[in-house]
Formats: sequence, structure tokens, C-alpha cells
Amino acid sequence: MIPNNSIQAQIENNVSLIKQELKRKQYPSKNAPVLNTELLITICGCTFKVLRQEKRSLVLVADEKVNFERGINILRSISYIAGARSSVSIMDYDWRPTRYKGNKLYLRPVAPTIMK
Repeated sequence: MIPNNSIQAQIENNVSLIKQELKRKQYPSKNAPVLNTELLITICGCTFKVLRQEKRSLVLVADEKVNFERGINILRSISYIAGARSSVSIMDYDWRPTRYKGNKLYLRPVAPTIMK
């Protein structure tokens, strides 16, 4: 019979090896997809338009007309996305919310979305 301590140590060792492999995979922000400016994006029920996309960031602006018709509180949605979400997926790529100002949401590209 194998003691539980060795099984636990083996699992912890495997987890640490997997984490090391994931840290080695770094995706440059230049690989992020270029988004069309006419694209409407819905995150947590709030609809956004692409304001601009730079090399290291994506700026989304809330579509006030669509959100008003749906009865969405824009500031509450944006603050929730920026504060509680670690990443959002747009066009099969993960983006990390960095900050928000007014009705604008600033995102930074992270890595391609892993779909299984």
C-alpha cells in the first residue's frame, strides 16, 4: 500500500511542473487579432464598440443607445468587468481588463483562448 503523503507529494510535483510549462509559454501582444471598428462586443451584458486598438492595448467604449434600450447600468457593468474579471475572451483571444474611465474600458492582450 502506498502512503497518502507520497501521492500528495507526487500530485504537487506534477502541478508545479505544469505551472512551469505554462509560464514558459509567453504570447507577444503583437499576435493579438486586429478587431474591426464596427464590431459590437457584449461582455457581461454590456455592449461595447471598438474605439481604438494599439500595439499593447484595446480601448472599448460602451454603446449608450443599445445599453439604454436594454436597461443596462453602464458604469456598474464596466466597474464589475474591470474589478471582478481576470480576463475576457474576444475573438478567441484573452484580454485582461486594466482600467476604466467613464464609459471606456481598457484591455491588454494576454494569450489565445484555449478551447477544448
